[in-house]
Amino acid sequence: MLKICEQFALDFDVKFNTLNSVVTRIGKRFDASCEPLILCGGVLQFVDCFKYFVVHIVAGKRFSCSVKNVHMKFYRTFNSIYYRSKGASSELVSIQLFKPYCLPFILYATEAVPLSKSSIRLLDNCMKQAVVKIFKVHDTDNIELIR
Repeated sequence: MLKICEQFALDFDVKFNTLNSVVTRIGKRFDASCEPLILCGGVLQFVDCFKYFVVHIVAGKRFSCSVKNVHMKFYRTFNSIYYRSKGASSELVSIQLFKPYCLPFILYATEAVPLSKSSIRLLDNCMKQAVVKIFKVHDTDNIELIR
């Protein structure tokens, strides 16, 4: 397969950047060692996780994605918006800013990427924490009623 890619590069005058290209393995033998892969004279690095657009794909027995980066970006964005809108003393302002700026972090690629139950719980917890802060609710039973 790599020979085909090299031939394509020669035919269409394309250069592969082997410093930015990585390899990850998904399947039963994902953790087995294998020979180095060489593309256009450069050795490709094996990694456990790589970023494709915004989605972090993780090596493993099954195809899976990590949402830890989404979790961090959500809280960073939410805290910034919340503390700036807190002076307005209106939950409506916070919610109106929350929808276009925070929700896209959680919802991006969720329809295309299979998420594990733990990933879904982590993203759900992000939403719960946002509701707790915006509405100053301390009883989580009330949060379950909102959904």
